[in-house]
Amino acid sequence: MISVFDVIRISRIDHAVVNSHQLVITDINGKPNGLLTDLLRDVIEKMNIFMNITLSTTVDDVLVALSKNTPLPEDALSEYEKILTENVTHLNIGTRKKVIELVLDR
Repeated sequence: MISVFDVIRISRIDHAVVNSHQLVITDINGKPNGLLTDLLRDVIEKMNIFMNITLSTTVDDVLVALSKNTPLPEDALSEYEKILTENVTHLNIGTRKKVIELVLDR
């Protein structure tokens, strides 16, 4: 299965890196999960500030960079790790809104 982090690494919209507001976490019925979407947006924004994501970047690389460059406590880094390693069951591309919905089986 593909993880949330894999989607972040490989996704582009109009050949540009996806920004945090272009990704939304939903359930299998398409209902947005605001809490997980906010968590994902928070980690993406921090990743964009403190590192460049490449195809060889791993979740561990992200966690190490954030722990070195931010005063985030371990429990916050743990939550980031959970969302980044979550399995994505489907992707739904909203072309008009330029949004990628990451469907999680939760």
